[in-house]
Amino acid sequence: MTRRLEGKLIELGLNERRDSIVGSPVKKTLSGGERKRLNIGLDMIGSADVYLFDEPTSGLSSKDSEHVIEIIRALAHNKIIIVTIHQPSSKLFQMFHKAILFDKGGRLVFFGTPTDMLRYFAEAEHQHQFGAELGACPSCGTTRPEFIFDVLETPLRDISGDIIYEENSRGQLIAARRYSPEFWRDKYEAFRLIQDVKQVSLRRGPLPALPTAPTNKKRFFVRWRDEWTQLRTLLRRSFMSKLRNRANLVITIGVAPVLALLISTLLRYSDSGHYDFASAYHIPTFLFLSLIVAMFLGLTNSADDIIRDRAVLQRERNLNVRLPYYVFSKFVSLGFFALFQCILFVLIGNYILAIRGMFWIDLGVMLMTAMGGVALGLVISSLVADPKTAANIVPLVLIPQIIMGGALIKYEDMNRNLALVYTFSRWFSEHPDTEQGKKMNSRLQVPFVCQFIAMRWSYEEMVVAQAKLNPLTRRQERTQSEIDRLIVKKEETPEATKRLMDLKETLAVLSGLEAQTPDELDRYLGMIDQVLDRKRPFDRDLFKDASGPVTAEQLYVNQKVSDLISNAEMEQSDYRRSGKLNVFFGEEKRYLGMKVNVFIFNTIVLIGSTIALLGLLHWILRRQLEVRRSGVVTNKGFAFRRVK
Repeated sequence: MTRRLEGKLIELGLNERRDSIVGSPVKKTLSGGERKRLNIGLDMIGSADVYLFDEPTSGLSSKDSEHVIEIIRALAHNKIIIVTIHQPSSKLFQMFHKAILFDKGGRLVFFGTPTDMLRYFAEAEHQHQFGAELGACPSCGTTRPEFIFDVLETPLRDISGDIIYEENSRGQLIAARRYSPEFWRDKYEAFRLIQDVKQVSLRRGPLPALPTAPTNKKRFFVRWRDEWTQLRTLLRRSFMSKLRNRANLVITIGVAPVLALLISTLLRYSDSGHYDFASAYHIPTFLFLSLIVAMFLGLTNSADDIIRDRAVLQRERNLNVRLPYYVFSKFVSLGFFALFQCILFVLIGNYILAIRGMFWIDLGVMLMTAMGGVALGLVISSLVADPKTAANIVPLVLIPQIIMGGALIKYEDMNRNLALVYTFSRWFSEHPDTEQGKKMNSRLQVPFVCQFIAMRWSYEEMVVAQAKLNPLTRRQERTQSEIDRLIVKKEETPEATKRLMDLKETLAVLSGLEAQTPDELDRYLGMIDQVLDRKRPFDRDLFKDASGPVTAEQLYVNQKVSDLISNAEMEQSDYRRSGKLNVFFGEEKRYLGMKVNVFIFNTIVLIGSTIALLGLLHWILRRQLEVRRSGVVTNKGFAFRRVK
């Protein structure tokens, strides 16, 4: 493939400009002739049997026009090339193998070689005396092709020789033609009939039977090297298109740390007056705004990408470019920048608000949210044709995420009519009375409409992760679960008894762990990990100096987050209900009789929705390209056409 591209560049005379950017109509890098040759080269890469070129020499100098036609002529080996050309010179006109001419209304008035066309209209001029100047040069063999139009559109004159004018369909006065398009069509049909009669060969024997066309058995061979080359090329092109836009790249890199600094600084507040993470009031708000920023960055980075690539997609639709590879390359390249933005945001925001030990978890949830925003932005970009329209749609997508995400307006304070589906389903299935409905329902249940909001799933996972997966709580729950397992097994061996005592001592130490500095506290947690991993037995003497002003709960457990989780657990375990409900911030989800951990379920929802959006994007692009392919006008091409 690389050698083929290099050969085409040399053939097109563009090898010296191989590293240049094509540019735009405003900022030009390549000349007009070079751009025309490059466009032809893009079509030459494909393996089509029929090519259509619409006025490839328009706006070019005579030499550039000759070069372009020479390239197209060289492409015509074993292929059909249809070219429309505007005001050709005699030399260009003679370079075509065949020429076809249509008059008004698409009436065919000649088809044949350029020489035969000139001869045909020269004879018509000699026969009817139109007064058109042939402009022929017998010595050099050149002819002025424009005289054909002079013959076709010879004006009608009155007795005095003045041109007679008539009104067209638009109400404009134009010169009346001496002969109508129907006249020229009938004249050519008569001419063809005479030519066909002259060329009839008198064959006595029957015509030989045509050979049977060989059956083409479709064979699908997966050429992994070509597939990888195509995917790698699309990935490289997607990355390069982002990196070349320096201004957009600077904004992309700079917006995340600026927003992280602004949000975390404004939310650095606690009730005690002196900031500490345990009493920090706005940690849930910061987690929610982090996810909003992630989705916003994903949307804005991708909302115009398909729009800018639409011309390229239309050109490459016949080059066997695999659309899934294009979608994948776009998603991966934009995801790389989203990952970089999320890393910067989490590093700065968590540092300022003293959120410790949660970097990878927060980064993972933010990245899933950002990738969902990227997929949604690509879908928006595929549906509209203008970047301004896409930019206007972004707030319409983002504002419902903010309103129905569960942080700005809590679900217990939201209009419960949004959960109308739940009300009807319960009424038809159980017919509960009013009092029973009050007992059975929970105001922490998520309204039905909000279930389709991605922010509802990512925010819930982020808050529950902060409460359950922080360095202290994670070790406490791990220790407690192992204690419960040993108690259920009821093993009375010395090893099991010793292990149970070690775990109880470990849990007691974790509940009141203190240290002089955060680093010393992390060192104690590392010792506890060794005990939990059975790498060393528990030794109380290791923690005899574990005292000081810094406590584990102060560093890792936020009271506002804990209150949200505790409230959800109380609602979910209400004894008045026959089964546990799916409430917001609940640690478990129950669907179809199955119990699923909130982290697993929400992650599946976020990743699944992103994959569904990418599938929708692929379907939209495929339909658009199929419609455009089927809408190509195949009877437009001709080598020489009238221009009004």
